[in-house]
Amino acid sequence: MAIREIVIQGVPFGREDTPDILRQVKESGATAVQIYTFWRDFEPHAEGQFEWDYFDAQVKQIQEAGLQWVPFLLMGPKYAAPDWWLSDPRHKGLVCLEHGKETPIESIWNPAFREQVSRVVKAFAEHYLPWGVIQSVQPGICGDYGESIMPVHGNWAGDYHTHGGYWCGDEYAVADFRRVMQAKFGTVKALNDAWNSRYADFDALRPFLPHKTTSRTALFDELRWYKDSMTEYVDFWLGTCRAAFPDTPIYMCVGGNEEPEHASDFAAQAKVCAKHGAGLRLTNECNRFFENYFLTAYTHAACEQYGAYLGLEPVGGLTPEGVCARMFGSAVYGNRQMMYYYGNVFQRPDEQGSIYNACSESFMKYLPLLREGKTVCDVAFFWPGLVGALGRGIPDGIRPLATFLRRFTTVMPLNEQMIRDGGLSRFKLLIIPPAEFTDRETLHAICEYVKNGGKVLAVGRTADIELDPVEEYDALFGILPESETGVGGTRFTVTDPRFARFAEAETYVGGHGMFGLHPDTVEIAGCALNPHNLSGTTTAAMSNTFMREYPSGGAAIMYMGPMNLEYDPQAQRAYKPVLVSLLQDVLEAYTDSAELFTQAGEQARGYIGDALYALRDDGEITKAE
Repeated sequence: MAIREIVIQGVPFGREDTPDILRQVKESGATAVQIYTFWRDFEPHAEGQFEWDYFDAQVKQIQEAGLQWVPFLLMGPKYAAPDWWLSDPRHKGLVCLEHGKETPIESIWNPAFREQVSRVVKAFAEHYLPWGVIQSVQPGICGDYGESIMPVHGNWAGDYHTHGGYWCGDEYAVADFRRVMQAKFGTVKALNDAWNSRYADFDALRPFLPHKTTSRTALFDELRWYKDSMTEYVDFWLGTCRAAFPDTPIYMCVGGNEEPEHASDFAAQAKVCAKHGAGLRLTNECNRFFENYFLTAYTHAACEQYGAYLGLEPVGGLTPEGVCARMFGSAVYGNRQMMYYYGNVFQRPDEQGSIYNACSESFMKYLPLLREGKTVCDVAFFWPGLVGALGRGIPDGIRPLATFLRRFTTVMPLNEQMIRDGGLSRFKLLIIPPAEFTDRETLHAICEYVKNGGKVLAVGRTADIELDPVEEYDALFGILPESETGVGGTRFTVTDPRFARFAEAETYVGGHGMFGLHPDTVEIAGCALNPHNLSGTTTAAMSNTFMREYPSGGAAIMYMGPMNLEYDPQAQRAYKPVLVSLLQDVLEAYTDSAELFTQAGEQARGYIGDALYALRDDGEITKAE
């Protein structure tokens, strides 16, 4: 199915040649024009006094050009709200934990604002739905630019209090935090036992900054509530918009990398979007395919799993090659919507009145490749959302392995919720990157996946959120409670030939191994007992790469060797990239995934429909040989 939604934001209105600009936008293949539709511009003076003339004039020009309209209906940010609301006592801004100061950006917990949202969205739909011009609706609920995240840095420094941080100190947020924790624990004693805290009662409980936590459990309970609060707010907005626009596509705008301060959970938001027959617009793309892949693939996988649709938006300027990279990515993804800012693909009219340039040529050339569809994929990649929640979003250490895998084959990231919701059932293989911890429920779900026939390759051990071992998960690989880790530079020998490329390495140096494993464990690479080591010491017989196989056909492989993905002889630790060989062997043994290895002059490969295409270094997209 051809992609239906190509959206352009920022068309210059108010010019004599605006109709001609819109004509050329239409001729380029774009389908709709997005406008930042601020609440203050159509209800400027008083509640209930709507003034539509400003937007009516623009919408009429869009319609006359044969295009459709995407209103970005902004209400939550300060600059989008009318002055009469900002001065109304019902308005409550978010309050930061860092300073205890209020920002005029609306609190997502304020019930009075929700009444305004319901009223305004209903009036907006009643006025514009009869026009028959709306392609989709995008609500602007919070964030710096209306996204479903908390303020990141703000706008117009000095205009109001804003910064990246934790915005959950207002009275409604505090009350909700107490309510949720009381429902979770029942008694303050149970909470104190779990959190290692000393609250006298629930009335003493308030959201806290992460560095002031009493335990990791307390921190993750708070972060879960923080994220769930934003997800619930998304649910409210989408339900309100769906009631007003029963048959219109709706996109919730989100961005970032799930930094904990943002309160965003892309998988949870995708699930809520699917509930309302809606989608996510992800504002993360740039000029390079593999950067785009890392920043968007997890959200894409979540939308596919739950049945939401996906739109992609760039974060800034684009080069002609960057336009091609975005077109290639969307063609391979099969997402429903692409959005460009006017300046990404067009210019101000030149002397001949043309808005086209080199970026326009790339845009128009490859637009016919875009198709909406599902991804064919055998391989899942564990996306450690809880690790990201403890730091600054998904750690950079995950990026090399995730993007390197994509050079081999199509791979779909799954976070904890997606796994707990059964997302592994469609995949033959799960690859787990170095993820120090996650929740026990997710590890138990991975155990069930393997025992039902799934295959897992884990790069290192994973514990629970308190860094305690999870016995059932460890046992999956043959690690027993009495097993021990040996640490120190050791040369390991490949002892089992079942993985041919890995066996070709014969030996490699690693820093960790395990001994005392389950008798059924198959050693893939290990070292023998050496009772005559340096200074009279003994090195135990250890396994560095090992596996267990199950009657169902499932298998769990643990690799504890070096993480480098290429050989650098000048590096301080110039290890062989044996992990690369093991990855190739495991993919070949356990999946039917198509190989996507690039040739000289190519950045990436991917399937568009049934045909294999390559994105070349010069930005061209060609059928692969």
